[in-house]
Amino acid sequence: MNNSESASEFLLRATRTLKESKLAFDEGDLLYTAIRLYETVENLSKVIMSLYGVYTRADKGNALALNYVKRSRQLDQKTSSLIEKLQEIEAKLYPSTMIDEASLKTPSVVIRHKEAEMLLNQITNLFDEVSVIFDEFHN
Repeated sequence: MNNSESASEFLLRATRTLKESKLAFDEGDLLYTAIRLYETVENLSKVIMSLYGVYTRADKGNALALNYVKRSRQLDQKTSSLIEKLQEIEAKLYPSTMIDEASLKTPSVVIRHKEAEMLLNQITNLFDEVSVIFDEFHN
């Protein structure tokens, strides 16, 4: 398997899910914003794992799986710090992916507008950081 091509594919997926989360946020759909942000974090985590030749079939918890990368690979401080940020934000978002829309409220409010806005900004910054690491990995 080509690690670079795989990482590139996950970066493309992260681009798409981040774009969809921004669109959902702009339309006021906070539930879908949270779901797509979580998927973006998962894809960004898979970019880092792929760059280091680590793969998992998991759909969820990939930022947590980055612990293996931290233990088994020589990482610079920037990558280690990025992994910690991905893990922290995944832990914040995970509960919102487990709550389905309530029957009494459509859609459910799993996060508030301001929280969604802050998470969107944080994940956009993380996307930029992962993109830099991806580019540096290829230089």
